[in-house]
Amino acid sequence: MSTLEELARFAAHLAWPRACPFCGAVGESACVLCLLRLLKPPLPIDLGGLPLMPGGEHEGVLRELVLALKYGGDRALGIAMGRALGRAYPSPGADLLVPVPLHPGSPRAFNQSAAIAEGLSREWGIPTREGLAWSERRAEQTTLGAERRTAMPRDALAPKKGALAGMRVVLVDDVSTTGTTLLRAADAARRGGGTPVAALSWTVAAEAKGREQVVR
Repeated sequence: MSTLEELARFAAHLAWPRACPFCGAVGESACVLCLLRLLKPPLPIDLGGLPLMPGGEHEGVLRELVLALKYGGDRALGIAMGRALGRAYPSPGADLLVPVPLHPGSPRAFNQSAAIAEGLSREWGIPTREGLAWSERRAEQTTLGAERRTAMPRDALAPKKGALAGMRVVLVDDVSTTGTTLLRAADAARRGGGTPVAALSWTVAAEAKGREQVVR
């Protein structure tokens, strides 16, 4: 199936939900196996010593899935996306999966990164914990240009008291645009006594891919 055909089927799915947009299975937001076939994981990217493992580049159907998750209100889709990621990558060996938190005042019905983390948890058997919080009210990353994203203060995120102490953590986000949010999340986890061992995102944008060398 071509990319255009995949996009057309996905667009039709928005009008007829609860059937996999790729194989038509009824009752599924998207089949885990169908999502897994869409993933094109690059080699892990080194974000300042933190290996980032994305499902693919932020374009085409993978990008449309992120937008559907953000704006469509279908948490089950995020869980399925997380399960697909969990099958694409082996478990990095950790105690907790920690999603990037929602921004204060966000209009989202749920934390899409937490939904992806729940799917990862089902595949890897690692519990999730929302152990981070924004330390200041900020505009969502989607409303900021790349320059303002990379200028995010090092203490923009803070650990919740006692939530991460002594834990090896994997950070989870829906999309890594510049890599800055995950770097700040890693900083916060360390301040909370945790040890970030890896980060996962459904997609990665060119800005993040070009930021550091690929892990060999």
